[in-house]
Amino acid sequence: MSKYIIPQLVYDDLEVFKKNHADFLAGTLDELTFKTMRVPFGVYEQREANTFMVRIKLAGGILTPSQLLTLSDLAEKYAHEAIHITTRGGAQLHYVKIEDIIDIITTLHSIGLSGRGGGGNTVRNITADPLAGTAPDEVFDVSPYALALTTKMLEQKDSFALPRKFKITFSGSEADRGYATIHDVGFIAKIENGVKGFKLFVAGGMGAKSRVGSKFLDFVPDTEVFLYSQAIKQVFDQNGNRKNKHAARLRFLIEELGMDEFRRLVNVEIEAIKAKGDWHMPITQIERTIGNTTDEPFTVPEAYAKWWNRYVYAQKQAGLYGCKVPVYLGDIHFKHARALANALLPFGEDVLRFTGDQNLYIRNLTASQMITLHDILQEFSKDVSKPTFFGDMVACTGAATCQLGIARPRGAVEAIQKRLEKLFDERDYDALQGFKIHLSGCPNSCGKHLIGDLGFFGKVQRNEGYSYPAYNVVAGTRTSGEGTVFAQKAGDVAAFHLPAFVEEVLDTWLNHVKAYESFADWIDDGGLKIVEDISKKYVEIPSFKDDKNPYFDYNAVELFSLKGRGVGECSAGMYDLIEADKKALKEALEKDEKDYELIRLLSARMLLVTRGEDARDKAGVLKAFKTHFIDTTLLNAYFGTMLEGDADEKSIELAEEVMKLYASMDHTLKFAKEKELAAAAEVKEEKAVHFKDLSGVACPMNFVKTKMELAKIGSGEALEILLDDGAPIDNVPKSVAGEGHKVEATTKEGNGWRVRIVKK
Repeated sequence: MSKYIIPQLVYDDLEVFKKNHADFLAGTLDELTFKTMRVPFGVYEQREANTFMVRIKLAGGILTPSQLLTLSDLAEKYAHEAIHITTRGGAQLHYVKIEDIIDIITTLHSIGLSGRGGGGNTVRNITADPLAGTAPDEVFDVSPYALALTTKMLEQKDSFALPRKFKITFSGSEADRGYATIHDVGFIAKIENGVKGFKLFVAGGMGAKSRVGSKFLDFVPDTEVFLYSQAIKQVFDQNGNRKNKHAARLRFLIEELGMDEFRRLVNVEIEAIKAKGDWHMPITQIERTIGNTTDEPFTVPEAYAKWWNRYVYAQKQAGLYGCKVPVYLGDIHFKHARALANALLPFGEDVLRFTGDQNLYIRNLTASQMITLHDILQEFSKDVSKPTFFGDMVACTGAATCQLGIARPRGAVEAIQKRLEKLFDERDYDALQGFKIHLSGCPNSCGKHLIGDLGFFGKVQRNEGYSYPAYNVVAGTRTSGEGTVFAQKAGDVAAFHLPAFVEEVLDTWLNHVKAYESFADWIDDGGLKIVEDISKKYVEIPSFKDDKNPYFDYNAVELFSLKGRGVGECSAGMYDLIEADKKALKEALEKDEKDYELIRLLSARMLLVTRGEDARDKAGVLKAFKTHFIDTTLLNAYFGTMLEGDADEKSIELAEEVMKLYASMDHTLKFAKEKELAAAAEVKEEKAVHFKDLSGVACPMNFVKTKMELAKIGSGEALEILLDDGAPIDNVPKSVAGEGHKVEATTKEGNGWRVRIVKK
């Protein structure tokens, strides 16, 4: 198997999304609500109005030639003629019309690919070592685990409404080419006492307050990969900060809880998952079509030698070869994608991987088969004929399309390459094999600048009152299962001077490259100070009246500004809806002429998403509010009377009470009174709790039986009953309360309700 399996849950979700999409196009579903639904399907709005991007999950970067053919068709028909390789080894289609996204998603599903979990607060694309299955140093092939875990996570409803995005990866060796040490959950292959397994890291990540992951366990058997991934996800789901998206990633939760408490909570979840069952994750090895490797020794033709020495490598399987293919800025024109896919079709399914450095690998070919691809690859990308470090320049889309972008790193890469290409005859750039330059348009690290040998992330600078684009500089990363180190701050430069700065740093490194095993070694041995000193030459820019060019970013037609920069959609979710309704409610309350119907609707709707409700029509909102906030006693029954009939001035009281309730909400979306009720329930639990299962008992007999049970207990004692949804839960609690007893708590349980009654 070389594909993950799309479960029925995703197809069911797509049917709901199709209706939401139709309602949005018809104007009956508002834009904000639709955003919270499309982003978890990997559909993002771009910076240019009315254009969208569709992100596609490729577990471990794996796709077949036939899948690539279909992607090329989609790029030609719907997108901007290109397939974009993401910095997580997935694929994106840009400049898509909103009317076309259902057709695109449906086509993707037909070839075994999905965008579900491609964006938002979800389990994102699960990545893997790009050389998995072929690397001479790997412990074992981790590709099947990336595929199987993707399937398993797509089956879980809780994978799509987390506090923040959740990233998982696999590495095949201590070289950590999959970057397990900087993911929320990272696995590094290991064999212990003859058993396959993994070293497990948790809570790594880049962006705001970047953090290297902590080793959670030295060995997890491979049969427990899903068990631990799911348990960690559940702890995150239950305890993560949903109120502040800037402190919502798993790394912030571990800082808050401490590793000991986090470990305890994970162990609790592990036991709960085991008790529930269905936690085993079947592993199917990838089928490979192996060519004839018994031919006479192969001699590389002289005309192909430079390309072969730069990009082709011998696999661990004798007689087979892999080839790195640099893809300029991660963009593949549909014609080139189609040509490559057709050329690879005869060689089987496991011949292609997209990578997190926005390149791709061809694999499992004999030398003679590999040579047949040379001419196609020369047309495929302009970086194929250059030294490897040109293709190892990674850049996010930046301000060209991203709502959060500050600078335009793709244009910067183009400018850097143009400058360095003029020096080919004077510099030995092949001596920089493996050197990586990474650029992000803002601090969010989509270009993974902290794991570049030389990294940059965008910032705003000002001169004489004018803004201009600039970059922070970082240098000297190390990646290893024994100790990853992020690149260190090494100054800042104006974007205008970036190509000259890169040229001087590389010239300086070329003077030292033979004396050190790595660029990081040189940085640690005084190189950092040298890079900082070089950067100081490239900070200042001319006066605006003398030269306006530094005040434009690359490939921009307007003066640099943050105009058009908006709120990123990566965290689109429930909190966005709360904030939107809260703002609208405040505005409605401030108006001289009050719209009481609107105030009541917004008050009732504002916090419904915290209960998992997405009702937007008036009747559905009021009914759900009563169920979740009045019947559960989070709000006094007095406020329930305001939900009946036409709204009046009492709606203002309801709004004020909802605002108070909101103010008491913690970062896990729990309210103060909710916690008080839970604490009181725990105290009463210590005493004998009377219980009666009345599920399946219809009205009014369920009320009669409830009275009989209450007759058996003393005043102040508690009775818990189970009631069915519908008439039983609507009627019995009201009838009990009408006789003077206290309905202390009403909670959803399975398909019914658990009601706690305290006898008067």
